[in-house]
Formats: sequence, structure tokens, C-alpha cells
Amino acid sequence: MKLFISLTLAFILTLSSVTSITHAASLTEEQAQLQDFFKGAKYKLFTVNPSGTAVAFIEPKLRTYDLIVYDLVNMKADEPITFQRAQQQVTHRNGIKSWQNHFNKIYEMKWLSDNFLSLRQHSNDRFHRYVLVEFADRTPKGNPPFRLSFIKQNGYWVDTLPNQPTKAIYASYEPNEEYDYHVDLFKLDMSQKITRSDFRKKLRLNKSGPKLHEWIFDAKGWRLAGTREVGQVTELFARTGSKPRKYRYKKVFTTNANDHLSVVGGNQEGTELLVLTNHNSDKIKLKRFNIEQMSFTDTVFEHDAYDLTGAITHPETKDVIGVSFLEKGMTKQVYFSDDYSKLASRLKSANNIDGVYAIGMDASGDNMIFVADDSANPGKTFYYNRQKDAFVPLVELYPWLNEKNLAKTKLLQLETEDGVTLEAFLTIPDVENPPLVVIPHGGPIGISDSRHYSGNIQVLVDAGYATLQVNYRGSYGYGKAFLKQGMQQWGRLIEDDIELALQHTKDSYPINKEKVCIIGGSYGGYSALYSVIRSPELYECAASFAGVTDLALRFQRSDLQDDDTVRALTDIMGDPTTQQEQLFSYSPLYQYKKITKPVFIAHGTDDTVVDIEHAYRLHFAMKDSGIEHEWMVLDDVGHGFHYTANAAVYYHALIKFLDKHLKQSAVVANTN
Repeated sequence: MKLFISLTLAFILTLSSVTSITHAASLTEEQAQLQDFFKGAKYKLFTVNPSGTAVAFIEPKLRTYDLIVYDLVNMKADEPITFQRAQQQVTHRNGIKSWQNHFNKIYEMKWLSDNFLSLRQHSNDRFHRYVLVEFADRTPKGNPPFRLSFIKQNGYWVDTLPNQPTKAIYASYEPNEEYDYHVDLFKLDMSQKITRSDFRKKLRLNKSGPKLHEWIFDAKGWRLAGTREVGQVTELFARTGSKPRKYRYKKVFTTNANDHLSVVGGNQEGTELLVLTNHNSDKIKLKRFNIEQMSFTDTVFEHDAYDLTGAITHPETKDVIGVSFLEKGMTKQVYFSDDYSKLASRLKSANNIDGVYAIGMDASGDNMIFVADDSANPGKTFYYNRQKDAFVPLVELYPWLNEKNLAKTKLLQLETEDGVTLEAFLTIPDVENPPLVVIPHGGPIGISDSRHYSGNIQVLVDAGYATLQVNYRGSYGYGKAFLKQGMQQWGRLIEDDIELALQHTKDSYPINKEKVCIIGGSYGGYSALYSVIRSPELYECAASFAGVTDLALRFQRSDLQDDDTVRALTDIMGDPTTQQEQLFSYSPLYQYKKITKPVFIAHGTDDTVVDIEHAYRLHFAMKDSGIEHEWMVLDDVGHGFHYTANAAVYYHALIKFLDKHLKQSAVVANTN
């Protein structure tokens, strides 16, 4: 599963999410009305300082972004610190230089101590730098003075040092021919200007021992364990020795191929580790590992139906205090202390919102930030103080959606003929007998839909359409076997699952059974096109954005030179050398003459994941054969929508297409 997840991040067919950046492009009034659905949250990346006196978050804007520090003692915000978005000069591989928009996106923010706040900046999807904001001590007046410094060495913060508030451990990415890369560890003094000289080899904390990808530290600031990925396996290294001068790190475990393994904590004595893994099990569990015995001893927590997605650690003690996972399409946290668990239940009941989870905690555990959200409630944040035992509303994440009629998403659970349980999500507008739009998610492997807010869903519900999403076999979060069953099932088992959920919806819910269309992006676009080829009787139309049309063409990309990547793509789609006929059989391009229903094909010119060549080939084949279809090229759009305006343009055209084939035809039929 480790490999599948990394592939998802690298190249598998998923759409990039829409950001909150509102493009200045000219829109019609109808198009502009759709933009609100696609805006990102007004505030992002909440983080509580160690003393629990302040919470920081980001407010992205078109040409700037604001860092906001909210004083939790006086319950008011400091004056925002504004950062400019700018242009930067980029040198390309051929030596040519050009100017590119430098958006300064913030991908991560965390307090390293009460006086130091770190912001990880990316530009054009690449690491740019860390910004360190050093604050003077807070006073009742608020707005403490601050100064900025920068770290340009690519890496990440591994650990804070509570007893050394001006220092923290930084992992610097270094190239490694054998393991692709490794990290070197440095203790940085944040009160001083950090330069390249602070990353000299002689200053490494890990001068000896294994070269690893990740490290975890104990509460005293010493390395406890680490991992590295070698091919398709993960190697676990752990500390031996009774005191710091005698600490050594040896390999204590190696997983099976494609197993997931990540170290999330350990005991105070340094004799045991807590690990998230699916080694010798179907689901990812939290297990205890004995270093001396070099084996797992027991399971700390597991869910019988879902993979665990993360562990919750105490900011100061580093103890693992809970776990998180997606349950029935909603983020859920389980704390090992009932005290914390009751807080989420209280907030959920008080607000009638399906999803409640903590996103920040101070060092004492007495001050926490919670988010409450679901499909019809895009997100509210609350501050909880244990001494007052009260929740205080902080900020709303999507205030512009308060006037929209958002609908709650229902959970569907059904069973396949061979006994596999599937989950699907149905969202129905407040209209009688609505048409249905089926929306397969991208991937198809290692991705899943949820019941959290989605602008892609609510914009269609607002237009009067019910929507159906299916976590078909191959989706992430349901275990190893469920994931593997989706391999090489393009146009087959995956679409069987979608059609099973469609039939269940028709049989059980008040939708217009005769008016169904299937749409999607990336793999979902492929699924939409192939579904009207294999089962035209089920759908009135299909729409594809950035969809794959030629499976074999996926292997002809110039950047597919890594053996692991090619092997993984072969596992997911099929072998182009031995299964070429099969790839052709399940490619919409080579079956296009079977398309008898209206089709809408859209693609972005800047798509580097699924080249626009896929769309052009199908478009010209259909055009040359006189098969009518609608066609849209989106200039400067990649594998998803960076600007809300581009999303609004596409969805406006999509809704017109759906209206034409699902609503207008019904009006004509009723008139006749």
C-alpha cells in the first residue's frame, strides 16, 4: 500500500483541487454566480502555540496572503502580517530564464515555540523556502513586534525542543543514489540568521548510522527510530544503547512488498515503538513493536472496516493519545482518553453537524481548536478551553456559502454478488424527482470520496441535480484486499460497482430513474466515456474533463522512465507489451463508434498528467465519423482548476449540457 499511496501523489489520475485564488478573467453573470462553490476556505492551516495563548492561521488572497495571529486570552486578532505574491525568475533545464508567477502558497504552518512560527512556502508546486516569524513576548496589548528570517534549504521540521525554545530539529533533503534521497538532521538556532553554512556536514546530528528518509524523536530530543523505502519494502531502524553516548541505530524490521509502515511514537524507556502498519493484515492498524525482540507484540487499536489514516500525538510528551480514520465518509478521531472523546461528541450534538475533529492543541492539552463540518456545513472553527469548559466560535471557513441551499449527503451501503461491502454517497436537492448525475472519482487506485463539503457536488445540487459518488473497489481506506481488487479493472469491475450503486439508488430513492448522466474528471472522465460505450441503456449522456481515452498512450509519456513507476502503472492498468489488445478493448478511443449518447469532452491545454492529446484524438475520431459531441478546450488549465473562474466556466458549460439532455428533453416529453 506504501507504493500505491506514493503513486497517487506522483502521477495517478486525480484532479488537482481548486484553490481560493479568484482569477481576474472576464465572466458572464451566470458564470460568476458559480464561483463561490469553488473558493477554498477563507482561513487555513490553524496552529496553536505551546502555551495556548494564541492560534495562527492564513488568509489567502489574490495578490497577497495574510498571517493572522488570534489572541486567545483577549479573544481578538492581532494586526495581520501581509506577504506579497510576486514574480520570480526561473532557470530552465536548457539554461533559458523566464519570469513566472510566484504565488507563495503556504503548505504548512506550525509553532516551533511561543516565539517562533514557521511557514513552508511553495511556488509553482515546488518548495521555495521556510519563513520564520520571530515574535517578541505577548502582552495584554497584543500585536507583539516581529522579525522575519528565511530557510532556503529544502527539508522539514522533525521536532521541537520544549526545553530549548530557540532551537528545533530540521531534516534536510539530500540526494542519494542508492535510496533516491535521505535526510540529514541539524539542530538550528532560530534566534540567529540561518544560512547554508548551518547545513555543513560536520554539523549533522546523524554523522554516523543509516541514511534514512524519516526520523522520529523522543520527548528529550534524541533520535528514537526511523524508516527508509527500498524498492517496494520499508526498512525500520531503531535505537539501541542505554544512554545518548552509546546510542546506535540498527535495522530491526523489513516489511513485505507494498506494505505500509510509519513510526508514530514510542514509550519513555525507548524499548517499544508505536507503528501504523498493515503488515500481515488487511487494514492499517496501530501496533506495538518491541525493539529487542524485533517483532510486533500486540495491536493497540484497529478498525474492522477501515484503514487508520493517522495517529494523534501529544505536543509535549509525544505520547500517542489517539488515532484518526475515515468512517462512513467522515473524518473521525478516537482518543484513548474518554475525556477528549466526549468533547467532540458534545460539539457534534450542539451543532447538528456530522463531522467534528480537533486540528490543534497546546502543550498542556487544555486549549484546543476544533473544526465542525459536513457536506451541508462547509466548516466552522471552535476554541475550547478546559478551565472554562466551553466552546467559543472562532471563524467560519466559507462564510459566502451561508446563503446557498446546501444539501446533506446520505450514506449508502450495499453488497456485491461476491460479498464485498461498498459505500456510496447520495446528495439529493430539495426538488421533486430530480435527474441523477453519477460521478466516479479519479485515481482509480488509492483515492476515495467523502461526505465532507465538495463544491463539485454542491454546484450540481444547487442546479437541481442529485449526485451519486461511489467508492468502488480500488478506493483508499478500506483495506489492502479492497484496494487490490481494483487493479487492472478499468471498464470492468470498477464500472460493475458503479452500476450496482446506480441500481440501488434507482430502487431506493426518489430520483428520476429515466434521466441519468455520468460525468467525471481524470479517471472519472474515462469511466464516464467508457460507461456509455458498455452500458448505453443506463445513461442519457456523459461528460469527461481531463479524461483518459487511450490506455496504451499512458505508457508513452516521456517522463515515465523510472522502473518503479512503469511497474506500478502496469500493475494498475495492464502490461502494454503482453496486454495490448486488452488495453485497446477498454480504451474509449478505439471503441468510439459505439458511442450513441451525447458526449461532452473538455480538457486543459496545460495538463501534464493526462496530456490533452487524449482529448484531441477522441474529438477528431468522432468528428471525422460524423458523431456529434460537444467540445471544449480550456486555455492555461492543467489537471484541475487553479483559478475559481476556470472552474466556473467549465461547470457553467457542463450544467448547460446536463440541462439540455436531462431537463429540456423531459420538458419536451411532458409537453408531448
